[in-house]
Amino acid sequence: MKTSVKPLATGIQQLNDGAATLKAGLGTYTSGVKQYSAGVNKYTSGVGQYTSGVNKYTSGVGQYTKGVNQFTSGVSQLGTGMPKLLSGSKQLNTGAKSLKSGTYKYVDGVYTLNTGVKQLGSGVEPLASGVSKLSSGSTTLSSGLKKLDNNSSQLTAGAQQLSGGLTQMQSLLTELAPGLKTLSQLTSNPTKLTELQTVLSELQATQGSLSAEKVKTISTALKELDSLSADDLSTLTSSTKDVGTDLATIKAQQSSASSSSSSSSDSSSDGAAAASSAASVAAEKAAALSSAEVDGDSKKISSAAADVETAVSETQTKTKSLQNSTQNSGAQTTKESATASDAVQDLITHSTALVEAMSAVSDKLQALATLQPYVGQLETALTQMSSIDSDDLTAMQGALSTLQDESSAIQSLGNSTQDVAALVSGASQLSTGLDTYTAGVSSALSGSNQLTSGLSQLNAQVPTLTNGVTQIMNGTAKLAKNGSALKSGSKQLASGTSTLNNGLQTAAAGVNKLTANTGKLTSAGNKLNSSTGQLTTAGHKLNSSTGQLTSAGNKLNQAAPQLTSGASQLASGTAELNSKVPTLTSGVNQLANGSAKLNNNSGKLNDGTNQLKNGTGKLAKSLQDGADQVNAQPLTSKTADMFASPTKLNHKNYSYVPNYGNALAPYVLSVALYVGALVFNFVFPIRKVSLAGGTATGWFLSKLSIGAFEALAMAVVEPLLMMLGGLSVDHPGQLILVSIFFAEASMFIVMFLSMLLDNPGRFVAMVLLMLQLGGSGGTFPMEVTNHFFNVVHPFLPMTYSILGFRQAITSGMGGGSMIGQAVLILGAFAVISIICLYPTMQWLQKKHLMGVSQLDDNQKLQAVEDAHTNQHS
Repeated sequence: MKTSVKPLATGIQQLNDGAATLKAGLGTYTSGVKQYSAGVNKYTSGVGQYTSGVNKYTSGVGQYTKGVNQFTSGVSQLGTGMPKLLSGSKQLNTGAKSLKSGTYKYVDGVYTLNTGVKQLGSGVEPLASGVSKLSSGSTTLSSGLKKLDNNSSQLTAGAQQLSGGLTQMQSLLTELAPGLKTLSQLTSNPTKLTELQTVLSELQATQGSLSAEKVKTISTALKELDSLSADDLSTLTSSTKDVGTDLATIKAQQSSASSSSSSSSDSSSDGAAAASSAASVAAEKAAALSSAEVDGDSKKISSAAADVETAVSETQTKTKSLQNSTQNSGAQTTKESATASDAVQDLITHSTALVEAMSAVSDKLQALATLQPYVGQLETALTQMSSIDSDDLTAMQGALSTLQDESSAIQSLGNSTQDVAALVSGASQLSTGLDTYTAGVSSALSGSNQLTSGLSQLNAQVPTLTNGVTQIMNGTAKLAKNGSALKSGSKQLASGTSTLNNGLQTAAAGVNKLTANTGKLTSAGNKLNSSTGQLTTAGHKLNSSTGQLTSAGNKLNQAAPQLTSGASQLASGTAELNSKVPTLTSGVNQLANGSAKLNNNSGKLNDGTNQLKNGTGKLAKSLQDGADQVNAQPLTSKTADMFASPTKLNHKNYSYVPNYGNALAPYVLSVALYVGALVFNFVFPIRKVSLAGGTATGWFLSKLSIGAFEALAMAVVEPLLMMLGGLSVDHPGQLILVSIFFAEASMFIVMFLSMLLDNPGRFVAMVLLMLQLGGSGGTFPMEVTNHFFNVVHPFLPMTYSILGFRQAITSGMGGGSMIGQAVLILGAFAVISIICLYPTMQWLQKKHLMGVSQLDDNQKLQAVEDAHTNQHS
């Protein structure tokens, strides 16, 4: 088929060329006919003037011969082109029919285009509104970006200040690092902090009993105690040792010498022993005082100082007694007396030095017994404590506790140098990023200005777009209006091509006759030229036949315009047919491809047919075998019963409803909840605004909260009243749950329609109630309901509330999955209605319709009518 399309296209092209040639030949034919008529006229005139001369007749014969030759040539061309013309007329007829079919499709497309243009026109107004909003939004964006651009310099300055402040903070932390390290070491040792807190507690306890005069006295005593040095104590110790040595010497001298009198010797010996013992005790007490001073115990120091003072006094007394006893002894020798006198004198000297040292130490120790290394520190602390009150000591104690609790934080602060360095680096990066951000804001401001300018231009061109769409709508309407006329014209064209084809058949027969008679005309011309002698006779004959020639010429002249018109139509038809050749070629190629696919799959079709054939044979055989087995069984009462009822039915209730009222409870409860929402939105002024000048969000939240609470109250009260009235419910919780979701969904659906359309919206809500009464399946099964309600059944909220109520009341609808499905879909209805309600209230605010409601007029109708004016007061 593909191979035959190309010769067909070539033939059509040749037909087109032949039509053009035919048109040219017809022109020549027409010209020849005109010349023929002129020749006939001249011939007639020549015959009339035959008597005026044979030469004119001969000339006329020549012209006649020439005209015959032209006529013969034209008839030959016409005969040659006529088959092509006939073939072209047939194709033209076929093309006209295709044109008629295509015209019908074109008109249908115009109708479709008209419908689409109307939809386009309905969308132009929202587009214009959206462009206006977009233009307003871009202006607001430009204003905001301008404010950002104006404040970018302040932001950059702030970032620089932050960077500088962090740099200073880093340097301060670097300087504070040693102090923080010391403070961290102090706070890391809980024992030191505890001791310091104990000292502060003691200071706080004694601070109230120390006046300024007492503190001054203690400070003076501490200064005197501070003057006590280690040399004073060493002098005291060495003097005590010297006294002991002297006493030992005197005792030795007394024991080695002979005495003249036993009483005096015993007395001196006893005095020396007593003085030596007292000196030893004083030496021990002085050593104890030195040890107490080293230990730093103030109580031991005070006790040791008192003991030393007592021991020294006793030593001095014993020494004086020994001196008196030595002076009174006169029985000794001169040498011994001198030696003893020297020893006693040394004892007296050393005792006097001991007494003086003890007196100096005693005077200083009597001021205050404390430790020498801490005298300066205690003096400073007491001097400072004179200006500290109890509140300051309490604050110091609390600060020490805080330091102990925050020791880890102090240690972290001391180790935060690297973190501060990273923070400084981040501040520098922030400053650099803010420069980039500032440049970006400037670029965004420039782009926003360009966007605002472009949107302004777009907004200005929206009216032009609207006008253009209106013109397109009008044009497509005209096209759709003239579609019937175009169909009628195509039909007339197809009829005309058929008439043209028939006319061309007749013309072809006439051309054949003309072709057959051209030889006779040529022979006649030759005879006229050769037999001039017979001109007279022929002249009479011609004169008698001039009327016929004139009539024939007139017929030819009359037929010439028809032939010319037909040739023009043929040429235009062939041109159009030639233009349709690619479409024809494409269609034939598609047909060939389809035929090839059909041919390729014919094997599969044959295989399937064979399988079907084999299967039907097997089925017939099996049916026959089954029939034979059935016929072979003897017919008894049992077999008859088996064939009559081959299965045994067991009836089992999947749910139980005690009566028809309980069965209708889901339907009645759903209707009650929806009607409650409808009545609420009829009575409650849903569009009323409590505060003038409030926002749409506040308005929305106020109505949302009231509607939700009212729906919740209905959803809880109505099921409880039904259960109190005797309704048996398997799952009360599920019943109330489904009731809440359906009540909320119904409330917000009706509220959305009432808010959007006011009274017409309430009417739409009532229509929705009518649809749900018939399409929710609450009274009759959907299988026995008409097709329309079956179509809308899945899209009605009451459908799912009834299913959920049935499951909650009778447990016969598939368990918890049905409850979950009902709650999910009803929740979706409620959420979608709430989402649609918020932009609706924003739109009403922009249109200044907040608080404007047709319910106001409805309430005016309820007023008392004035009898005098027949108007409502």
